[in-house]
Amino acid sequence: MRKILYLLLAIILFTNCKTEEFTILNLRESKHKFPKQIFEFPVLNGKKNITDNINRQLIQSLFDINVKSDYKKVFQNAWATKESSINNLSFLNYKINALNEQLYSVTFYTEGCGAYCEEYEQSYNFDIKSGNKIILDSLFTLTGKKKFLKNISNQKSKEINNYITWLEKEQKSKENQSIELYRTCLKSLPFKSLEYVDFKIKKDSIILASDRCSNHAMRALDNLGDYTFTFHKSDLNILLNDYGKNLLKTSN
Repeated sequence: MRKILYLLLAIILFTNCKTEEFTILNLRESKHKFPKQIFEFPVLNGKKNITDNINRQLIQSLFDINVKSDYKKVFQNAWATKESSINNLSFLNYKINALNEQLYSVTFYTEGCGAYCEEYEQSYNFDIKSGNKIILDSLFTLTGKKKFLKNISNQKSKEINNYITWLEKEQKSKENQSIELYRTCLKSLPFKSLEYVDFKIKKDSIILASDRCSNHAMRALDNLGDYTFTFHKSDLNILLNDYGKNLLKTSN
């Protein structure tokens, strides 16, 4: 009898501890007239209230529409119409960075068109237990955030200064448009906030991206492009608060 009770207790505990399984359904669409313009979107499936919340946030951000749970309509705002002859997005594909019992991270690759067209990528990270978007600031202690901001500021500053030095030697001049562009960019450092820093969470690392120094018109002068900073999760442990440690599964 005692063995049966232990067995029942074990089954109950196992059932309560079992994590919700999340999967991805790939939606894909293209038009006969434009076969190279392919749109793909990852529909997250699992616990409905969580997945619906996450899917809606992504769709709203990418397409500026609310499709509720009718995900077949997700691309309706992507294509050109009689009212607007230019596509809002020229294409869309994605890469899943992480999907586990703690978080969901996905990066989208696309091209947006307005006054001009330009390719870009944007990452989204969600707490899979709540469905809320992960804010980078929320992962750090106050002291940890200050140290982290200083670290990425120093990395970006060093890369720019090294390139300025190379340009001065290569062109034997301390004055040209590229050098002036980078000197102006240095004035924006150090970083004062993580709010506008794009980031993706992968299995063992976090990768941050900071925008390039140039706007579209000055892009030809800017060979450095966007700036990336890669950190192994274990290296960040000392900077994280309890929520950050739990989310990234680091330990003391």
